[in-house]
Amino acid sequence: MFLSIATSRQSAKDLGFLLYKHPDRVFRSDASRNAKMSAIGFYPVATDERCEFCLIVEVDPVERVRGASWGAGIAQYVEPLPFLASSYMSQALSLCLRSAMNGVVTSKYPSEEARLKLAAAEKWPLEITVSPLRTSPALISRMFEPLGWDVSLHSVALDIPGSKSGEIGRSTDLHTLTIRGEATLQDALTHLYILLPALDPARHYFYGEGEVQKLLEKSQNWLEEHPDRELIVGRYLSKSRELRETALQQFESSDEDDAVETDETPAEPGSAHDERHQRIVEIVASAGDVSVVDLGCGEGKLLERLAKLPGKLSITGVEPAMRDLDKARRNLSRNPGKQMDPRVKLKHGSILYADDQLKGFDIAVLSEVIEHIDLERLDHAERCVFGFMKPRKVVVTTPNGSFNEMFGLEEGQFRHRDHRFEWSVPEVTAWCDKISRDYGYSYELDGAGGYDPAFGHLSHFIVFEKASEA
Repeated sequence: MFLSIATSRQSAKDLGFLLYKHPDRVFRSDASRNAKMSAIGFYPVATDERCEFCLIVEVDPVERVRGASWGAGIAQYVEPLPFLASSYMSQALSLCLRSAMNGVVTSKYPSEEARLKLAAAEKWPLEITVSPLRTSPALISRMFEPLGWDVSLHSVALDIPGSKSGEIGRSTDLHTLTIRGEATLQDALTHLYILLPALDPARHYFYGEGEVQKLLEKSQNWLEEHPDRELIVGRYLSKSRELRETALQQFESSDEDDAVETDETPAEPGSAHDERHQRIVEIVASAGDVSVVDLGCGEGKLLERLAKLPGKLSITGVEPAMRDLDKARRNLSRNPGKQMDPRVKLKHGSILYADDQLKGFDIAVLSEVIEHIDLERLDHAERCVFGFMKPRKVVVTTPNGSFNEMFGLEEGQFRHRDHRFEWSVPEVTAWCDKISRDYGYSYELDGAGGYDPAFGHLSHFIVFEKASEA
């Protein structure tokens, strides 16, 4: 596998400082960190006018399967993955260029460090070549071009004995990819780090929840606005539907800045957001020492209010987005002791998955949550909350679609790009009737936020109560 990073900017040799690789020395990867893969880095040219760093990566096809099951026979020794610039190249970037990819810039001379930090923050004219890739040329363009790269490919068709075109089930062409454009070095490296495995998602290692966090951290400067964000996340986490959903939910939760509801600012007293939370707190306070779970707690704004209530409350926040869960933990620890209230617990989870730990709560809250669920999956969320968890009381708030005319939205437009639906009063009434009929809950349907005689309230405010099973 081969990677080249070149620039022709003024003081081009600064590339060596930012990559932490000396232009006069040959770099060799540390075998103790990864015995299955070796990398050699060098500079074929390093002047003030042009500087190019090359990285050659080699995977030992025998070492990579040592100790593995022989179920695959000889195929495990001849399959092409170790020779493709996909997840192995991504791993090599992390192994060899970690500091540059994380934006770390240091120098023992303060003035030089300040100069290099300014250089690292600037967009450089870059030409990056990586080879070989095995994927669709159209897919390569879809992923790289929206990031400002000019994409060119040199392709070689493989002649596989005994096969005809199209019989193998996937493209056998190998591509050398060259991208040209202006970007910070950190962004360019993270583009490669995320997109190379996404182009050929046959990952060479097992991954779990940590892969979601890695995706979010490395792509935080660019993936959120990428037009094919869902495609990239889906291919990067192709082995796990649950991880894909978790990653997308975390991106979606950060889209709140794009909401149309200008009076929804959480910090603004008297806003619709403030009114909803205040009413929920009043419901919990009137119930006494109860257990309450906030399903979709986000950054913990409602939990902060609940934690101010006296008594022996048990408060749990459940959130699928790890990034928001970390923020909630920090928000709930903003006190002199920097400790969360011992009555409050945070849990990584989702209302789309039945979890025994979420049974037995007195009150469950879904505040501005259900409208983010695809309608075809809403039945499953209903079963998990009303049929499996079975809390005594469920408080649900969701946008009133009829009120959208007050925002100048046309029919079919929603207040937030992640909303899957926004129900009118008749539609939400029909849904409440269904919950009541299917799961044995009574309900009170009210509103919260701004009010207009023609359209009703800004949001629906629903309180479900479990019918007595006596």
